[in-house]
Amino acid sequence: MSFREKTHWAAFLALAAAFGWYFLAYPWAMVSTDAGVAAVAAMLVPVTIIIIAVLAATAAFFAIRAPKEAHLKEDERERSIHVRGTHLAYYPLVLGAWINMIAIFYRFSPGVYLNLLMATVVIAELVRVGSQLYYYRRGY
Repeated sequence: MSFREKTHWAAFLALAAAFGWYFLAYPWAMVSTDAGVAAVAAMLVPVTIIIIAVLAATAAFFAIRAPKEAHLKEDERERSIHVRGTHLAYYPLVLGAWINMIAIFYRFSPGVYLNLLMATVVIAELVRVGSQLYYYRRGY
């Protein structure tokens, strides 16, 4: 596995674990209250810290183990993989944007809207990183 593929695995697992915890532990009973909005803000702090810590530690660990590989520039295959992954992430992002616009017209509460917006971004990012991992394994 290349350095970039290893860091993609770390990113995918960190995103899935951190936001999996977020969406499972979120107090959905109070989502429509002001406390629901405050819960979004309070829960995003540990999620952000977990993701940053995992990605920084993983990148440092693999860079120390293979410094030459960590400093290699992207080749044509890796650029193609990243373009394909970004292309596939575009679709759930656009679909989520439309769902978020519909939510505005139906006057959802700010807590619901924030969670919907966050879910849109997280799903698009998981699709992007997950498809890039698929293409790394498939050999594009």
